[in-house]
Order: sequence, then C-alpha cells, then structure tokens
Amino acid sequence: MLTILTVSLIPLLLSALWLYTSTTSHPPPPSLQNTTIHLLIAHPDDEAMFFAPTLLALTSPRLNNTLSVLCLSTGNAENLGAIREKELVASCEILGVDRRRVHSFDHPELQDSMQKTWPPSEISEILAEHKPSVIITFDESGVSSHLNHVSLLRGAEEYVSANDAGRTRLFTLTSVPIWRKYAFFLDAFFVRLGGRGGEGEEKGKRVVFVSSWDGYVKARSAMVNAHVSQMRWFRWGWIGLSRYMVVNDLVERG
Repeated sequence: MLTILTVSLIPLLLSALWLYTSTTSHPPPPSLQNTTIHLLIAHPDDEAMFFAPTLLALTSPRLNNTLSVLCLSTGNAENLGAIREKELVASCEILGVDRRRVHSFDHPELQDSMQKTWPPSEISEILAEHKPSVIITFDESGVSSHLNHVSLLRGAEEYVSANDAGRTRLFTLTSVPIWRKYAFFLDAFFVRLGGRGGEGEEKGKRVVFVSSWDGYVKARSAMVNAHVSQMRWFRWGWIGLSRYMVVNDLVERG
C-alpha cells in the first residue's frame, strides 16, 4: 500500500517542482528589455529544438522587445530547403515571433552541412545588414557540436569586434553534458544551484529561462506541427527529454 501511495505521489511532486522552477525565475535584465534582439541560428528547427524557452520569454509583450530570427541556411542538405523555410516561419509564429521578422538565407558559403565550418566574415556581413542591438546564438560547443552552430559564434564575435565597438550585446546558449541534456525540466535545479560555473556566472551575466507547461506545449507544437519534415523517430526522444525544450541559460559575452 505504501509503495502504491509513493508511486502515485511522484507525478504530483514532479508537477509541483516544475511549477516552482517556472514561476520563481527572475525577470530578464534591462539589456533584454525594450530593445531589438536577433536570434542567430543555423538551420530551420534550431529555434524550436534549442531556443524555444528564450523566444517565449523575450517575446512577452510586457518586455517591449522587437525580436527577429536570422536563420543562415534553409536546411537544404536533403533538398528540402523550400519546405523548411516555410516550416521555420510557422514555428516562429507559434513561439511568438512575427512572421515578417523571420529571415532565412541561401548563401553559397553558408550551406547546411555537418562537415562545413562557415566563414565568420560572411556571417558578420549578414549581421551588419540588420544592425542588431542584441545577438543571441550558440556557444563554442553549439549544444550538439555541429560545425554550423559553432560557426555562428565566431561570426557574431567578428561582427561585434569589427562593426560597433561594443554597442551590440552578445549572449550565448550554454552547452551541457549529455546527462544534463536529457534531464528535461529537472536541469533547472542544477542551473539554479550554479551548475554551469565559469566566468559568465561569476560576473552575474547569466540569464535563465524556464518554461511553464504551457510553454513546453508551444515548443512541442513548434516541432510536431510546424517542422513536419523533420519529425523522425529520434526527434520524439528530444522533444520528451531535452532540457532545451524547457530550460535555457544564456551567458553574456564581453
């Protein structure tokens, strides 16, 4: 009887823990309010698989942000670029981004490839055309070590260094070990306890977003209902277990 009672209480306990982590987050810093933000991604579906908590938080009307998505490829590795461009727009709308602010590019030097490092100069030139006040992108490990993801940071750093003498703020999404990557919302506790460590945290430059259940449902919908061409069997494991569907921690660079 005691075992049955304990097992029945586990879902309630987990629900309470999730509610607690999603409702006790601090508001974004002033640098992420009343400003123009550009999310810099490599492929259609990066916004949903990795950055959904960030988009859902920063597109809140109370923050008065103008948020755009710059996707530097059409994800055309399997000749689905035209389809994936449309899926990107549909996904971003679910996540709160105006379709008019969703941009994808089909540059010959920035093609979807697991083996290709993109030239930082080409990325910097695209950013120069949009003149962002804030850039959010991947860190040095790109979450999945995808070379296209890693290239984005190098391009963003080149833009910030060469074009605006520090006027643009750069935030990167933290990569975590695999055992945390699939801890779902429970990773929020590790983040709150200072699990990342490092320079960004010591300087108070880390921003944490934890989605509610409603936010998770939107992130899931962005993948399942928008990115239909990408929904293979292994995506379901990511959707159901990945911390990036519900937890994002960003670190400001510089």
